[in-house]
Amino acid sequence: MKKTIVLFLVCLMSIQLFAVSFTDSLGRERDLGSIERIVPSGNLSQLVLYSVAPEQIAGWSSKLSGSAEDYFVQDVVNLPVFGTFYGKKANLNKEALMSAAPDVVIDMGEIKGTREEMAKELDDLEHDIMIPVIFIEAYLDNTPQVFRTLGKLLGKEEKCEDLALFAEEALRMAENARTMITDPVTVYYSSSDDGLDGIAEGNFHGEVIEKVGARNVVPSSFGSSSNKVSMEQLYIWDPDVIILTSPEAYNEVTTAKEWKNLRAVQNGKVYLLPSEPYPFIDNPPATNRIIGIYWLGNLLYPELYPVDIKEKTIEYYKLYYNYNLTPSDAERILNM
Repeated sequence: MKKTIVLFLVCLMSIQLFAVSFTDSLGRERDLGSIERIVPSGNLSQLVLYSVAPEQIAGWSSKLSGSAEDYFVQDVVNLPVFGTFYGKKANLNKEALMSAAPDVVIDMGEIKGTREEMAKELDDLEHDIMIPVIFIEAYLDNTPQVFRTLGKLLGKEEKCEDLALFAEEALRMAENARTMITDPVTVYYSSSDDGLDGIAEGNFHGEVIEKVGARNVVPSSFGSSSNKVSMEQLYIWDPDVIILTSPEAYNEVTTAKEWKNLRAVQNGKVYLLPSEPYPFIDNPPATNRIIGIYWLGNLLYPELYPVDIKEKTIEYYKLYYNYNLTPSDAERILNM
């Protein structure tokens, strides 16, 4: 009898040892077992989890970009795509997700609606797929905290601490720089092929511009998403610097007569945003924005961001993409 009781207690302790109690950012407490297979809910979650544990990802919410396939380890490139998990554009294939049998689904990002509404939506999804779904609130400023939270959850504290420190350094450098800037550089940023679809101030797609201490010339009154801008309006703003994501737009802006009298064009201050495998400022607005802080800060205020951007880019790719970037590749990506 005593032997049976002892065995029972040992088994109970073993179960408790492998159980992980986790309270997510919505206050939802979940007891998770050993986490071996993970499914991310969206682009932000995909990139964060890929940085931490690529070998544990069981599938994607959306297909990887073409260039991401060149940088990501081949074992994950052809993983199944399950679709968007919730919201107006939800197209989740719940049956395929359940067949993949992940141990947990991890959602990241900003809280949508109220906490109660989002919690109910995730609870409903959890009920349908019979797989734990947890939410980690994530935005640019709390990136280090996100990685440290994942480190504890997944038992990868050392790797996540390296990721957190890299982000922490960038954010601290930007915070210090902003206190020293009295006359901000003015920036116009467009990701469209014609260069006339401006990202407005306050939009998270252009958050890096304001984060490094510059001023976005497109006012927030233009809306919460990309907006068409006329040449007449651009000449009124006459930005110090123009940043473009599209090579077609870069060629147009630097060669077409309609653009030539803008101050940024005349002064050679038109820049093509590094975009492999993802643009350094947004699209998606995820961990790629961390290297964006270093890149844009060093470009606009080299005295306030005294980093070797080539070496910093190589370090970023190793940490966040698990990829050994060569110096020549870094120069090509950075358009040096």
